[in-house]
Amino acid sequence: MFKSLVLYGLSAIILASSPTQAAENCDSYSVVPGDTLRVIAERYYGVRDLSPLIYEANLDMVGENPNSIEIGMVLAIPCREGMRNLQPNAFLALIGNEANADQAPQFAAKAGNTPFMGRDNKGVIPDILAAALREGGYEGAMDIARPETTSDLLRVSTQPTAMLSFPWVMPQCDAPASLSPQSAYVCENYSFSAPLYEITLGIFTLEGNPLATAEAPAAFAGTTICVPQFHSEDILRENGILAANASSTIVPDLQNCLAGLESGRFDAIVADYQSYREIMPKAAGIEDIPAFAKTSTLRAIAYTMNPAAMEVLNMTNAGLEKILSSGEWFTIVNQHLAQLTN
Repeated sequence: MFKSLVLYGLSAIILASSPTQAAENCDSYSVVPGDTLRVIAERYYGVRDLSPLIYEANLDMVGENPNSIEIGMVLAIPCREGMRNLQPNAFLALIGNEANADQAPQFAAKAGNTPFMGRDNKGVIPDILAAALREGGYEGAMDIARPETTSDLLRVSTQPTAMLSFPWVMPQCDAPASLSPQSAYVCENYSFSAPLYEITLGIFTLEGNPLATAEAPAAFAGTTICVPQFHSEDILRENGILAANASSTIVPDLQNCLAGLESGRFDAIVADYQSYREIMPKAAGIEDIPAFAKTSTLRAIAYTMNPAAMEVLNMTNAGLEKILSSGEWFTIVNQHLAQLTN
């Protein structure tokens, strides 16, 4: 059974254990993937620590464990002065085909040229997402914006008409110490779709570089590692490399990393193995550092405070389940793999 877990801070525990008066309910809310009681409380009340109000109003449904809610639960939302009326149907009117250009929903994707999505907006990720949206019941067009930087992408994705942004490497949100500031922000403010595609991340260097045989983080002391903005420096944090006195530099795309590696500006670069197979072999003399490889997934994200985006995320997840069951996901992936080998 799918679960959505929420950890309460000390103030929330105190609120939950304090006697409260029964409140009239002002709304009902259907739990979607990525929801927590704290996130739902922030949407309605503007304060995450008021989540115990929602828990107490739904105690019979949620049960004795306030740290777990199930996707699909319909929660009663107690009234409170100054609370927000989410009106999801009003937001979802943006999805209709008759929406004007200023109000039309928009999707945002990371800039650059990768094996997963080219500069022409074509690739395995937009094809998978489009199929999932279609099967999930989304009837609008998937108009895609490509902001130049990840910061711009995150800013665009908070707009009321923004639906999903993609593709994002899934960070370890339950391990805050391993997160870059960017990933920590995304974990705190966005909800993730089910996996769109699995990848393996790695660290690469020039043939003959002593780093090629590195097995411990200490080998990276004093080095500079290039990270294309399509990824993040999380893999360096998770492997203890930055803690070993290495530094990282974020650049627009993998091609910039490759140029810097070949010129000696960088000692190593972060990339995924599919890019390694399809892009880096064209640059002679580059090899991976096997000890630091890590499997992850690419996903779409929705700004948690936008009910319309969360509804579209829910449609995406429902559609993903359908295209996996029907085999369409495998057909899309195989078609792209065949194109790459031709």
